[in-house]
Amino acid sequence: MESRENPLFGRKVFFCNPSLFIENFIVEALRENEFEVYVIHDYTYVKSLLTNYPDSMCYFDIDSEMSFPEWFNFIKSFSKSNLKSIYIGVISETAKIEDTEKFLMNLSLPGGFIQIDKKTEKLIKQFADILELNGAKGRRKYLRLDTSTMDDARGYLSVQDKLFAFTVKDISVAGFACSYKADLINLFQKNLHLNNVCINIGRKSIVCACIIFNTFANPNGTATSVMMFTNENKPDMIREIRGFIIENYVKKVDEVCKNLSKDYENYSEPNIYYELKTDRSYVESEEIEEAEELIDEAQLLEDIDNLTEDPNDSKDDGGLYVSS
Repeated sequence: MESRENPLFGRKVFFCNPSLFIENFIVEALRENEFEVYVIHDYTYVKSLLTNYPDSMCYFDIDSEMSFPEWFNFIKSFSKSNLKSIYIGVISETAKIEDTEKFLMNLSLPGGFIQIDKKTEKLIKQFADILELNGAKGRRKYLRLDTSTMDDARGYLSVQDKLFAFTVKDISVAGFACSYKADLINLFQKNLHLNNVCINIGRKSIVCACIIFNTFANPNGTATSVMMFTNENKPDMIREIRGFIIENYVKKVDEVCKNLSKDYENYSEPNIYYELKTDRSYVESEEIEEAEELIDEAQLLEDIDNLTEDPNDSKDDGGLYVSS
C-alpha cells in the first residue's frame, strides 16, 4: 500500500459483519478507549459507504455471510478500485493456519489478520495497538463532538442563586468549550474551580465540577471558555457524555447510509482460493517441534526402563541398581 501520513483527526474504524462478541465486547471497549468505531451489518453496502471515508479502516469478520474464497475475492477487489486507500483488517474465529496465510500473503492487510481464540483484555490491546499504529486517533486524545449547531447543547452557571446561560460549542469526556455574552467574562476566570455547572446535551442534564482552563474574548461581543472536568465527577457522568458523543457520531454516518447503493457483485469467481500457495514452513516447524518432544519423552521412558542392573547382584530378584 502506498505510504501516507496519518490524518490529523484520525480515522473512522468500521467493523463489517461482526459477531455479537465483537460488537458487544471489542467495539464497546475500543470506544471507551476513544476510538471512533462504527458497525456495518450488511457487507453489500460497505463499498458504497467507504467511498465517503477514503482514509478509514475496516475490519471484516469472515466467519459468516460468505465463504472464505468469496471474502478473499471481495477484499482483493478493494485494491483494484477507488477503495485501495482503505486500511483493511480481517477477523475470524474459525480460520485455520492455512486460511490465515492465504489472506496475509496475498492481500494487503494493514489491520492484520486477527484470530479470535481468547476473549481476554489482551485481545482488546491487540486491536488498540494496531489502530494506534495506523493512526486511528491521529493527534487527538479524545473524541470531540462539535455541538455549535445543536439547539439542545446549552448550559448554566449558578452564581449567588442566579443562573447565567452559555452555549456548549463542543464536548469530550475531558471537558467542553462554551461561549456566552462578553459581559459575563468575569464569571469565567482562568483556573477558577466550579462545582455547580449544569450542561444540557440532548435529553440529558448533567451537573458537573470543572476547572476553567482558559478564557478569551471574541471580536463579535462574546467570550469563550475551555472547561476541564475534574476527578470529582462520577464515572457514570463520563459514560453519559461518551454515549452522547458516540450516538451523534453514529447518527451522522446513518444519514450517509440512507443514500447508499447495494453491491450485487458475485464474488464466488474466480475460484483461485484453493490454488493459492502458503508458507508451510511454519506448520512444518510446529510438527517437527511436536515430534521432537515425543521422541524426547520416549527416550526418557526408555532410560527409566533400562536402568543399569547391579553387576554384583547375581540373583534374579528384579532389583535395580541406580548409581549415586
